[in-house]
Amino acid sequence: MSTQITAGTIEQISTRNQALELVRKTLSTTYPVALWRLPNTTDILALIDITSEESESDAEIERLEQCFVINSYDQSHPIHPLVLKGDIMISIHGGESEVTLNTTLKASDLESFNLAIDQASLSAVGRSARASERHPDFEEMVTEAINHIKSGELHKVVLSRYQDFDLPESFDPIVYFEKLEKAYPNAFCYLVQTATYGAWMGATPEKLIAIEDEHYFSTDALAGTQVLGEVEDLSDVPWTQKEIIEQAMVSRYIIECFKKIRLREFEEVGPKTVKAGDLVHLKTSFKVDMKETNSPLLGSIMLELLHPTSAVCGSPRGLANDFIHSHEGYERELFAGFLGPVGLGGNSRLFVNLRCMQLFREKARLYAGAGITENSRPEKELQETNNKMQTLLKVIYS
Repeated sequence: MSTQITAGTIEQISTRNQALELVRKTLSTTYPVALWRLPNTTDILALIDITSEESESDAEIERLEQCFVINSYDQSHPIHPLVLKGDIMISIHGGESEVTLNTTLKASDLESFNLAIDQASLSAVGRSARASERHPDFEEMVTEAINHIKSGELHKVVLSRYQDFDLPESFDPIVYFEKLEKAYPNAFCYLVQTATYGAWMGATPEKLIAIEDEHYFSTDALAGTQVLGEVEDLSDVPWTQKEIIEQAMVSRYIIECFKKIRLREFEEVGPKTVKAGDLVHLKTSFKVDMKETNSPLLGSIMLELLHPTSAVCGSPRGLANDFIHSHEGYERELFAGFLGPVGLGGNSRLFVNLRCMQLFREKARLYAGAGITENSRPEKELQETNNKMQTLLKVIYS
């Protein structure tokens, strides 16, 4: 049974059910909302923006406070992420919750929001489904990419596809989010809805950048994918030359970005095998002390250099991106973009938007990609995209 949220009760919300009901009702309004759970944590956080009208920002992320940023794949050089203000912040721990309001909120803004919440009907989230674009046969596209790599300067290209699936009649995005975050504790799980991008949901394993305590910067090189077998120890997972080379390209790309800004003092750990649901990947982690290196804006600088990374685009980036735009046949939108909370207690965490889906009224559009090198096999790359889509499908129909 849903909990009744009425005008004047927002600050009095204290239970998990009440907080999630507030988010559920906000999804039925025009107000932007984000719900998420960070990897390897249990607290669920949410943010509702009732004043910004979905503004884009060119400010350094280090100067942003209490917000959630969203950036599409194509929004780069320079990036202009959509910034959702934390006018209403929600923290859920176990069965309890706490709601805090931005001290700059005007009474009229809060009254308008309360009225919208009171009048909200719990309709399906997302826009009406648009027609599917025509795009090429994936295996044929991979074959063409392999031939292009063998004959030219392109070393790797990440090709993607999408597929539409009917949502169950009883589909509830909040219930699904709760299932998703429990199924994938190591992933960044989120649900977001804006007027600009519509409704999206995902469980991504890939961190783009993080800033901890305004002191430490970190990023990961994550590439190479296979289904987790019956090995007891992740260190026993066998990797092919193709997968090792693919992951090494991503690591090398990050190091090249450090070299561009003459940064030599960084920690590098890996590559090692990591688990993401039923899949495993190779990951190398990088960490920088921003104070010791006198680089207070390192997060913004690296974000500009990294996005889109070779893990979602290819190498060299320009040639790979040209191939993607001329062959995929559709706009990626938020797929392979980035999103996440910024400026919360001195911490910012942005994730590459993988293992994601766009929600429409009755359908879910799932996206997945695969890194193509000269050692790729088209049928195996297609299977890899199917495996990645299972991350969300197995929860939708559970």
